[in-house]
Amino acid sequence: MITPLFITLLLLTAIISFFLYQRTNQEIHLMLAIVTTIVFLVWVLAIAHWSIHILALLTLLCIRIPTLSPKIVKVYEE
Repeated sequence: MITPLFITLLLLTAIISFFLYQRTNQEIHLMLAIVTTIVFLVWVLAIAHWSIHILALLTLLCIRIPTLSPKIVKVYEE
């Protein structure tokens, strides 16, 4: 019971801190948003079901980054 409540509070804290940073431009709100987002991601990935991990892995394997893709080089023989 406490786990979903804790995860929701972490997410709300990160979102509210980010919006406060946008309105006030104080660095403490940005740092709070970054730290709570990192804790949120670690916590969620730690309790996630294995199928979510496999889905994320397959998604990452299917993404093609244009700058890292091999380029075809034409070689002319004379």
